[in-house]
Amino acid sequence: MKKTLFISSLLLSIYTSAAFAAQQGQQQAVPVQVAEVTADTTTITQNLPGRVVAFRTSEVRARVDGILEKRLFSEGVDVKQGQALFQIDDRVMKANVAAARADLNTAIAQQKLNRQTLKRYSELLKQGAVSQQEYDTYLAQSQQADAKVEQAKAQLAKAQINLDYATVDAPISGRIGRALVTEGALVSASSATHLATIEQLDNVYVDFTRSATELNKMRELFSSSDATDSDSQQIEILFNDGTPYEHPGTLEFSSLSVERDTGSVMLRATVKNPDHKLLPGMFVRVKAPVADSKTLLQVPQKAVQVTAKGAVVKVVKDGKLAIQSVELGPMVGKSWVIKSGLKAGDKVIVSNTQFLQPGTPVQIMPNQPQVSHAQK
Repeated sequence: MKKTLFISSLLLSIYTSAAFAAQQGQQQAVPVQVAEVTADTTTITQNLPGRVVAFRTSEVRARVDGILEKRLFSEGVDVKQGQALFQIDDRVMKANVAAARADLNTAIAQQKLNRQTLKRYSELLKQGAVSQQEYDTYLAQSQQADAKVEQAKAQLAKAQINLDYATVDAPISGRIGRALVTEGALVSASSATHLATIEQLDNVYVDFTRSATELNKMRELFSSSDATDSDSQQIEILFNDGTPYEHPGTLEFSSLSVERDTGSVMLRATVKNPDHKLLPGMFVRVKAPVADSKTLLQVPQKAVQVTAKGAVVKVVKDGKLAIQSVELGPMVGKSWVIKSGLKAGDKVIVSNTQFLQPGTPVQIMPNQPQVSHAQK
């Protein structure tokens, strides 16, 4: 605080001395801070709103009818694929399995008996002791017995599947939410009762949109420069308070069509989320690459003054302060894109010079940061 007051007092003293010197017919150079406009190859980005979506989501649903007996997990924990989550009353299913197994055993016994009879009639047919018609009758009965065995096997398999469904397993690994049905509730296969939801959060999607109108404005701006669509697939994620997220995202796809209701293009990125800081439904900011350019110039936002007659900047020309009109493009980060009015190498004044008039001699303070033509 003391340092700031000292600098302010020093600058005020300098301005007062300059004004006094001007009254005495003398001109004293005033130190100023400048940023040199350069033309480095950089990537222009857009700051867009986004929303976090789970990488995979699975709704755990009932596949048989019955009374829910037990919940076998703790809500809000990580579960593994195949882990038992719910137990449905399975007494009816077990009875169905026993009945199907008994039917199969009966069918197998009948099949065995029919095959023995068919074998005996086959020998008698060779000896001429039975007619062909009698043999064909027993052959048909034997084939029917074989079919009944296969049918009984299918019924047993179906009954066993329903018994297995009485224990509801996790279809995927992930974080499970709260149970949506309590013990004692009747669940139904026909209505596919929703029991719980599992979400995978180690990686998440971030869905965001880009306005088609803004995109066209960008392309119009790029058409007068060397800017091309960015090859970068990496995006930066920021929380709503502006805090950057430590893991960058990778652009997955950009929709080829514009949504009718919003007039925007949908994009999706994949982001690592090992600490589960990004949760489904969370709103974030996405800094997405738009274009790469070598000639689009930028200046800091504080260097630009917007007046009723247009935007101007203060520059150093021949050692003196001068006012330069500029045509502004879009905001990129904390800088303005300059469409015209400046060129690479110009020195834009970024210090507070509101007391200085055009033509005032100025002295550039050393070791000042440079300003690139586009935000990296």
